[in-house]
Amino acid sequence: MAVSADVSRLHAAAPDYAREMELYQKRNFALLVLDGACFAFAISLLSETTIIPAFVQALSGSTLLVGLVAATFAVGRYLPQLVGAHLVQGRSRRKPLLLAIVLAERVGILAIAIAAQLIGVIDESAVLVLFFIAFCGYAITTGLIGPVYGDFVAKSLTRGRGVFFGTVQLLGGLLGFSAAMVAEYIIKTSPFPTGNQLCFWISFGLSFLSIAFVASLREIPYPHVQPRGRFWATVASIPGLLAENEAYRRFLAARIMFALATCGVGFVVVDGMGDVLALSDAALLAAVFIFSQATLGFALGVLGNYFGWKLIVFLGGCLVAIGMSGALLAHSLPVYIVIFIALGGANAVTVIGDPNMSIEMAPAERTSLYLGTTSTLLAPFFIFGPLIAGALIDVVGYDAIFAAALAFAVVGMALALRMPEPRKIVEPDAVGQPGAIP
Repeated sequence: MAVSADVSRLHAAAPDYAREMELYQKRNFALLVLDGACFAFAISLLSETTIIPAFVQALSGSTLLVGLVAATFAVGRYLPQLVGAHLVQGRSRRKPLLLAIVLAERVGILAIAIAAQLIGVIDESAVLVLFFIAFCGYAITTGLIGPVYGDFVAKSLTRGRGVFFGTVQLLGGLLGFSAAMVAEYIIKTSPFPTGNQLCFWISFGLSFLSIAFVASLREIPYPHVQPRGRFWATVASIPGLLAENEAYRRFLAARIMFALATCGVGFVVVDGMGDVLALSDAALLAAVFIFSQATLGFALGVLGNYFGWKLIVFLGGCLVAIGMSGALLAHSLPVYIVIFIALGGANAVTVIGDPNMSIEMAPAERTSLYLGTTSTLLAPFFIFGPLIAGALIDVVGYDAIFAAALAFAVVGMALALRMPEPRKIVEPDAVGQPGAIP
């Protein structure tokens, strides 16, 4: 199985640690897969791409607020990751922090369910305010956990990491597909907002099942712990990190374009509602999105595991371009299904490609910092893209937004071709040539 570039560096920096952690690899692999699959099943009922935008549209009738859904999730998912990376520093163990954030994440889902339950009890504008506060809290925990989880995975799974990410995508997606089909039935057969309320409560209940898997992970102390200084010192280290790593800079340039290309994703369903799509079709398309993310994610994970992640990042741009091209031509439900097949695959690339490229480019002691930096620097483009699109749609129309997104994707594809593959960079102090068979 191919050696990731970071694994050879880990064996050079901490050989005893690497060998002992490999003793727990099968156990941690299984537990992490079970956690990922279980949680994916739960949050498929809370899809920020389909179910939540349709819920907000039905409640408010505002395209600007629909755009705020994607922007809110982007703020929470990406900006706090540098905080998460900072919190990992100075810790020899990652698991205690990982478990704490997991618990907070479930509290956020509970708050969403409670806010939705208040429809008809208090004023709808107040419900929207409470809902977005709860949704923001949930999104923030998804951001905080990113570098912590990624650092744990990087040091726990030194072989077959791409297979792991692909397996999580496959199992979680297949379970999530089933849950999304249940959501479609619930929303279709229950009057608004009862169907959405039921989905949110089920999501909350199921999300707690995965906590036991995280609690059962095994970890030993990492020997090379860097002291954690002030948060602003961590922030101040980013320019130097970028200056010293040209390959990483090129990767970020391509990903910025792909981030901008997602500005139209949240409006694909809204564009079709009332004309081609019914409210219940949002849940169907969520199921398609999840199923595509599962199956294509598994295939792309295995592909990246053996051939490197540059190829996967490029293919992600191709899938975004296909999705936005389809959005310009959509005229029937089958076309929307094709669109969400492409967008599901593109989202899988974001989930598996970004962390793996960041991990392979990072020194062993700075893995969390690279992971956090990637997400934080991409955040403004994920945030302001949907907001600007939501503000402009009433003026320029949906097609103009989709066309702009397509253009960003094409530029990103060109930049991705200029990225180096980390496994082809020779590092004289590494143990084993990256990309070789161990």
